[in-house]
Amino acid sequence: MVDISPLLNNPQLQANQAFAAVSEANLQTIAGAQTFINYFTYEQKRFDFNGPYPDVAAFLPFAGTDNVSIFEFSAQVIDVWLYCQVPGSSGSTTIDLQIMNTPGGTWTSIFTTLPSISYQAGTDVWVGSVNPSLIGSQYAPSPAYTPPVNTTAGVLNSSISNLIPAWTAIRAVMTASQNSPASNACIIVHYRNTNAA
Repeated sequence: MVDISPLLNNPQLQANQAFAAVSEANLQTIAGAQTFINYFTYEQKRFDFNGPYPDVAAFLPFAGTDNVSIFEFSAQVIDVWLYCQVPGSSGSTTIDLQIMNTPGGTWTSIFTTLPSISYQAGTDVWVGSVNPSLIGSQYAPSPAYTPPVNTTAGVLNSSISNLIPAWTAIRAVMTASQNSPASNACIIVHYRNTNAA
Protein backbone atom coordinates (compact mmCIF):
# COMPACT_ATOMS: atom_id res chain seq x y z
CA MET A 1 0.00 0.00 0.00
CA VAL A 2 1.07 3.58 -0.63
CA ASP A 3 0.63 6.54 1.73
CA ILE A 4 -1.74 9.30 0.68
CA SER A 5 0.27 12.38 -0.27
CA PRO A 6 0.85 14.63 2.76
CA LEU A 7 -0.91 17.81 1.64
CA LEU A 8 -1.64 20.74 3.91
CA ASN A 9 -5.16 21.31 2.59
CA ASN A 10 -8.10 22.30 4.76
CA PRO A 11 -11.58 20.79 4.39
CA GLN A 12 -13.88 23.19 2.57
CA LEU A 13 -17.08 24.52 4.11
CA GLN A 14 -19.20 23.66 1.06
CA ALA A 15 -18.34 19.97 1.38
CA ASN A 16 -19.31 19.92 5.06
CA GLN A 17 -22.55 21.90 5.17
CA ALA A 18 -25.86 20.30 6.02
CA PHE A 19 -27.15 18.02 3.24
CA ALA A 20 -23.80 18.14 1.41
CA ALA A 21 -22.69 14.78 0.09
CA VAL A 22 -19.56 13.38 1.72
CA SER A 23 -17.36 13.24 -1.32
CA GLU A 24 -14.22 11.30 -2.06
CA ALA A 25 -12.48 14.65 -2.48
CA ASN A 26 -13.44 15.64 1.08
CA LEU A 27 -12.17 12.36 2.49
CA GLN A 28 -8.91 12.67 0.54
CA THR A 29 -8.46 16.21 1.88
CA ILE A 30 -8.84 14.98 5.46
CA ALA A 31 -6.60 11.96 4.85
CA GLY A 32 -3.93 14.12 3.18
CA ALA A 33 -3.98 16.53 6.13
CA GLN A 34 -3.65 13.60 8.56
CA THR A 35 -0.71 12.22 6.58
CA PHE A 36 0.88 15.67 6.69
CA ILE A 37 0.57 15.67 10.49
CA ASN A 38 2.05 12.16 10.72
CA TYR A 39 5.01 13.06 8.52
CA PHE A 40 5.89 16.55 9.69
CA THR A 41 4.85 16.92 13.32
CA TYR A 42 7.88 16.48 15.54
CA GLU A 43 9.43 17.37 18.88
CA GLN A 44 13.01 18.20 19.79
CA LYS A 45 15.48 17.67 22.58
CA ARG A 46 18.49 19.98 22.80
CA PHE A 47 21.76 19.81 24.69
CA ASP A 48 23.84 23.00 25.07
CA PHE A 49 27.53 23.59 25.74
CA ASN A 50 27.18 27.27 26.65
CA GLY A 51 30.21 29.53 26.82
CA PRO A 52 33.83 28.51 26.23
CA TYR A 53 34.03 24.73 26.20
CA PRO A 54 37.71 23.90 25.39
CA ASP A 55 38.37 23.75 29.15
CA VAL A 56 36.50 20.42 29.23
CA ALA A 57 39.08 18.92 26.84
CA ALA A 58 41.05 17.53 29.77
CA PHE A 59 37.96 15.56 30.79
CA LEU A 60 36.96 14.12 27.42
CA PRO A 61 34.76 12.28 26.84
CA PHE A 62 32.63 14.83 28.71
CA ALA A 63 29.22 13.27 29.40
CA GLY A 64 25.92 14.55 30.67
CA THR A 65 26.11 18.23 29.74
CA ASP A 66 22.64 19.69 30.20
CA ASN A 67 21.91 16.51 32.14
CA VAL A 68 19.63 13.92 30.51
CA SER A 69 16.23 14.01 28.89
CA ILE A 70 13.62 11.25 28.74
CA PHE A 71 11.53 10.12 25.78
CA GLU A 72 7.97 10.11 27.06
CA PHE A 73 6.74 7.80 24.29
CA SER A 74 8.38 5.44 21.84
CA ALA A 75 10.12 7.62 19.27
CA GLN A 76 11.76 7.69 15.86
CA VAL A 77 14.65 10.08 15.21
CA ILE A 78 14.10 12.25 12.14
CA ASP A 79 17.43 14.07 12.18
CA VAL A 80 20.15 15.44 14.46
CA TRP A 81 21.92 18.81 14.14
CA LEU A 82 25.32 19.74 15.59
CA TYR A 83 26.00 23.48 15.83
CA CYS A 84 29.15 25.49 16.68
CA GLN A 85 28.95 29.26 17.02
CA VAL A 86 32.51 30.47 17.66
CA PRO A 87 35.34 28.40 16.16
CA GLY A 88 38.56 27.58 17.94
CA SER A 89 42.13 27.83 16.70
CA SER A 90 42.44 24.13 15.90
CA GLY A 91 40.74 20.77 16.32
CA SER A 92 37.18 19.56 15.80
CA THR A 93 34.09 19.50 17.98
CA THR A 94 32.44 16.10 18.04
CA ILE A 95 29.34 15.34 20.11
CA ASP A 96 27.67 11.96 20.54
CA LEU A 97 24.07 11.26 21.55
CA GLN A 98 23.66 8.17 23.71
CA ILE A 99 20.58 6.43 25.06
CA MET A 100 19.94 4.15 28.04
CA ASN A 101 16.80 2.01 28.00
CA THR A 102 16.67 1.12 31.69
CA PRO A 103 17.98 3.01 34.74
CA GLY A 104 21.46 1.88 35.67
CA GLY A 105 21.96 0.25 32.26
CA THR A 106 24.50 0.86 29.53
CA TRP A 107 24.75 4.01 27.41
CA THR A 108 24.61 3.29 23.65
CA SER A 109 25.32 5.73 20.80
CA ILE A 110 22.57 6.40 18.27
CA PHE A 111 25.28 6.93 15.61
CA THR A 112 27.58 4.69 13.59
CA THR A 113 29.55 7.84 12.58
CA LEU A 114 29.61 10.82 14.95
CA PRO A 115 28.83 14.35 13.70
CA SER A 116 31.80 16.73 13.82
CA ILE A 117 32.70 20.32 12.95
CA SER A 118 36.29 21.43 12.33
CA TYR A 119 37.56 24.85 13.42
CA GLN A 120 38.17 25.47 9.69
CA ALA A 121 34.40 25.44 9.04
CA GLY A 122 34.13 28.96 10.49
CA THR A 123 31.53 30.84 12.53
CA ASP A 124 27.89 29.77 12.96
CA VAL A 125 28.11 26.36 11.30
CA TRP A 126 25.75 23.43 11.64
CA VAL A 127 25.80 19.92 10.22
CA GLY A 128 22.92 17.47 10.01
CA SER A 129 22.49 13.75 10.37
CA VAL A 130 19.37 12.90 8.37
CA ASN A 131 17.62 9.56 8.90
CA PRO A 132 17.92 7.90 5.45
CA SER A 133 15.08 5.48 6.10
CA LEU A 134 12.63 8.41 6.20
CA ILE A 135 13.63 9.91 2.86
CA GLY A 136 11.33 8.72 0.13
CA SER A 137 8.74 9.80 -2.37
CA GLN A 138 6.54 11.41 0.30
CA TYR A 139 9.23 12.78 2.63
CA ALA A 140 11.90 14.31 0.43
CA PRO A 141 13.25 17.67 1.64
CA SER A 142 14.32 19.86 -1.24
CA PRO A 143 17.05 20.48 -2.06
CA ALA A 144 18.76 17.31 -0.85
CA TYR A 145 20.94 17.92 2.20
CA THR A 146 24.66 18.55 1.63
CA PRO A 147 26.95 18.90 4.68
CA PRO A 148 29.08 22.08 4.80
CA VAL A 149 32.80 21.95 4.01
CA ASN A 150 35.01 20.93 6.96
CA THR A 151 32.20 19.08 8.72
CA THR A 152 31.31 15.41 9.08
CA ALA A 153 27.65 14.47 8.88
CA GLY A 154 26.74 11.92 11.51
CA VAL A 155 25.31 8.60 10.38
CA LEU A 156 22.38 7.36 12.45
CA ASN A 157 22.28 3.71 13.49
CA SER A 158 18.81 2.90 12.13
CA SER A 159 18.50 -0.20 14.30
CA ILE A 160 18.52 2.15 17.31
CA SER A 161 17.22 5.49 16.01
CA ASN A 162 14.14 4.11 14.21
CA LEU A 163 12.56 2.85 17.43
CA ILE A 164 13.59 4.27 20.79
CA PRO A 165 11.40 2.78 23.56
CA ALA A 166 9.32 4.93 25.88
CA TRP A 167 11.04 6.01 29.11
CA THR A 168 14.48 5.87 27.49
CA ALA A 169 17.04 8.45 28.65
CA ILE A 170 19.20 10.41 26.19
CA ARG A 171 22.35 12.42 26.89
CA ALA A 172 25.05 14.33 24.99
CA VAL A 173 28.71 13.38 25.21
CA MET A 174 31.45 15.64 23.84
CA THR A 175 34.14 13.31 22.54
CA ALA A 176 36.43 15.90 20.90
CA SER A 177 36.77 19.65 21.29
CA GLN A 178 38.07 22.54 19.23
CA ASN A 179 40.72 24.54 21.06
CA SER A 180 40.30 28.03 22.50
CA PRO A 181 38.55 30.39 21.76
CA ALA A 182 35.76 27.95 20.75
CA SER A 183 32.46 28.65 22.50
CA ASN A 184 28.76 27.88 22.35
CA ALA A 185 27.94 24.54 20.79
CA CYS A 186 24.82 22.42 20.91
CA ILE A 187 23.30 19.25 19.53
CA ILE A 188 19.60 18.99 18.71
CA VAL A 189 17.62 15.83 18.00
CA HIS A 190 14.31 16.05 16.12
CA TYR A 191 12.05 13.07 16.69
CA ARG A 192 8.46 12.02 16.33
CA ASN A 193 6.41 9.89 18.64
CA THR A 194 5.34 6.48 17.39
CA ASN A 195 2.67 4.10 18.59
CA ALA A 196 5.03 1.15 18.43
CA ALA A 197 5.35 -1.09 21.46
